[in-house]
Amino acid sequence: MIEIVGLTKSYGEHRAVDGLDLRIETGELTVLLGPSGAGKTTVLRCINRLIEPTSGRILVDGVDASTLDPVELRRSMGYVIQNVGLFPNMTIRENVAAVPRLLGWDKKRTAERVEEMLDAVGLDPARYGPKYPRQLSGGEAQRVGVARALAADPPVLLMDEPFGAVDPLTRERLQKLMRDLQRRLKKTVVFVTHDIDEAVLLADRIALMRDGRLEQHDTPEAMWRRPANEFVSRFFGENLGLRVIIRHCLADVRLKPLPDGAPDLPRIDAGVSLKEALAELVGRRARALVVVRDGSPVGLFDFDVLVESLAEESACDAR
Repeated sequence: MIEIVGLTKSYGEHRAVDGLDLRIETGELTVLLGPSGAGKTTVLRCINRLIEPTSGRILVDGVDASTLDPVELRRSMGYVIQNVGLFPNMTIRENVAAVPRLLGWDKKRTAERVEEMLDAVGLDPARYGPKYPRQLSGGEAQRVGVARALAADPPVLLMDEPFGAVDPLTRERLQKLMRDLQRRLKKTVVFVTHDIDEAVLLADRIALMRDGRLEQHDTPEAMWRRPANEFVSRFFGENLGLRVIIRHCLADVRLKPLPDGAPDLPRIDAGVSLKEALAELVGRRARALVVVRDGSPVGLFDFDVLVESLAEESACDAR
């Protein structure tokens, strides 16, 4: 758990962060979201002491970060940035192994971990391990950056606009990769972005900031239904509900019962999001879809099911 208490960071007369209180629960992915100049990156860099707060405290699992050696603190936290920051003179295998080597891991354990993490981010170790960063695409380099940040199995992962410099299609793939990794690994993640869609897709909770202050800290569903103030409503706009449906899966909603016989309707897998199901419903101009799990029909999805599901609080646990 990370607890931020009264955090202030001033540069002369300007307060980049102004008395911030924020609690980030263990195993949750919290997105720091807000307009430019909101203080998001400043908060992130204060957590691992790349910059020091003017006042306030940051507690990591109950320990005041200011009492820890900053180098050791940073080694205990994965860190991913937009331009990746891979070491150009090292192979991909050596880049991923960098922190385990610094921590004194033996060669066998390090080599096994490198293989495991490259596999985890969808890169074949035999193919990519001997390469150098200059031989990678932007998306491949970003995957290596994630693998390197996770190589020493840190409990905390800090990510500063990690997917902001790649094309939209690559970015979507990286977001899905991050969602799947977090579902499996359950790290405590602090993720900075200015992209609302990215925040809604990935976050367990969003911390929406403005002028160094916290406006609301809650789930995307709660911020949609119960915005704390007018700024929150205006920031997300009228389309937040449409964005939220990507977090919900057909497997998690109450479907209509199947009628007698086999209805002559298009079929869709229970694992897809409501956004994908809605697109399929409209694209096929169908009155309903037969939802199947492991090849067997389990119910019907239609527009009424969509509306009813959005009235409920549960979000897709496959995020």
